[in-house]
Amino acid sequence: MYTIHPVDQKLWKRHLHDALLELDPGAFREKLNAADKAIEMRRLELASTANPDPVELAELRDGLRTLRALGFLKESNGVAECR
Repeated sequence: MYTIHPVDQKLWKRHLHDALLELDPGAFREKLNAADKAIEMRRLELASTANPDPVELAELRDGLRTLRALGFLKESNGVAECR
């Protein structure tokens, strides 16, 4: 059985936080892409487990919704994409 280290559970949150607080437009785009990729990787990782944490899945959805609500991502066919 695959065990996920607690640090991995926080990585996507750190990327999201860094992107939302970035003021430099060039660095912002890079951090936005890193947050988007980290969220998607974590979502796929959780989806592949027998008992994914429903709280973390909800947090992942909230993270993507936050980026979309602020206009950073657009949704295409149910999948978030960077603008």
